[in-house]
Amino acid sequence: MKDAIKIGEKEAGKGKPVYIIAEIGMNHNGQFDLAERHIQVAAECGVDAVKFQNFKTELLYCRSFPSFKERKSMEMPSNWLVPLKQIADEAGVEFLSTPFDEESADLLDDLGIPCYKVASCDINNYPLLKYLAKKSKPIIVSTGFSDLNDVEKAVIAIRSCGNEQIILLHCVATYPSDIGDMNLKAIDILHVTFGCPVGLSDHTLDNKVVPITAVALGACIIEKHFTLDKHLTGYDHEMSMSPDEMKELVYNIRLTEKAMGTGIKQPVEAEIKRLKNAQRSLYWNGTYKEGTIVRSDMILCLRPADGLKPEMKDEICGFPLKRAVKANGLVRLNEIDHKY
Repeated sequence: MKDAIKIGEKEAGKGKPVYIIAEIGMNHNGQFDLAERHIQVAAECGVDAVKFQNFKTELLYCRSFPSFKERKSMEMPSNWLVPLKQIADEAGVEFLSTPFDEESADLLDDLGIPCYKVASCDINNYPLLKYLAKKSKPIIVSTGFSDLNDVEKAVIAIRSCGNEQIILLHCVATYPSDIGDMNLKAIDILHVTFGCPVGLSDHTLDNKVVPITAVALGACIIEKHFTLDKHLTGYDHEMSMSPDEMKELVYNIRLTEKAMGTGIKQPVEAEIKRLKNAQRSLYWNGTYKEGTIVRSDMILCLRPADGLKPEMKDEICGFPLKRAVKANGLVRLNEIDHKY
């Protein structure tokens, strides 16, 4: 079981900051300048990585597929890869892409990408999974369309090639996804079942409840589609996050991480500073003579906590006073002929 897996200069997994991916996908609309601007603006939003898709239409669709020609126009030319990765490097974000065929995987390998992303539609494409696994790089697998048995077969296929660097993304492969379909509790089920870091590929239009709940449930990656303009033509623009929404998402995730803390139950520094005035000590309820047997009604539990803790009250009752005490004074052990 791996707690965290390295993706470039960062790690994704238990105890690490949530790794945020802006899925640009095909939102470049076949225009290099648009792809470039998407990378730059996504980086300004504070994401860790930008992700595209690399495919050869002839290796993905049969020629009779209704939108074959349209998909062909959305291919990312191979000569874009080097300059786009350089733009991402200069912007301080990792360049990732999903290969849909072996030829695209080889191009990305030559580019030096730190990991592969497998789309939900290829979770049962075992030849491709094994081909990627043999390259010995981390593999992020989206699990849309799948039940646990489907995911298990994919994990077995990757591990059969000696690759244990697997991150699973819980996913509902509808565009957009309905919040009621998200079943975010599956994040923990996937982690426990397969011993892999688990994240979320989120296709809802929600910017708060779903991704933030996923982070609280242990998601180590949040992937969201990203666009510069929801009104651009194309498959994914309308259901993608705008720059303002992506900035808000990053902010909310980092704030959630801060709120979740370490899980160790102990007072924080700010509490310790006000602890004395907030808690109580034992005080005398009246003035009492030497030799008086201490009773419960002779003692009050009052703020501030300058002396004996309230838990000591029952322990000192039944013993005589060694000397007289005054009302409102702190109860002190050296005033009582106690057994200690």
